[in-house]
Amino acid sequence: MDKSQRDLLVFGYGLAVISAIFGVMGALKHGIGLPQVVLGACAIVFCGVTAIQWEALRPGYKGWMKVAHLIGTVVTTAILGVVFFGVFAPVGILFRLIGKDHLERKFDRAAASYWHKRPIAEPDPERYKQQY
Repeated sequence: MDKSQRDLLVFGYGLAVISAIFGVMGALKHGIGLPQVVLGACAIVFCGVTAIQWEALRPGYKGWMKVAHLIGTVVTTAILGVVFFGVFAPVGILFRLIGKDHLERKFDRAAASYWHKRPIAEPDPERYKQQY
């Protein structure tokens, strides 16, 4: 079974299961009405189409993937914006106010080099066994 067939089967059976769950939950909460019957019928149709002719799900699957990609782009942008403006920007402003420069970006024209001398230590064979 190739990936596209598996994706379509998961899409079809997934829609059937989701429709069935919403139909049953609605029936338990509100009793059996038109929405619950429609959701049950959708679950049966999705299950049947997926079992008999799964290729028919391809246009719906492609459309859903475009919508999902758009939703993912919007949500990712929003989350990254909140993290940047809620965490990194205030920390950066605070560091500028108190004069911290952890990256040592200031120029020192009198310095011969910006390299930091590192102490030379004897190799320890025990460090090679568990590197992480």
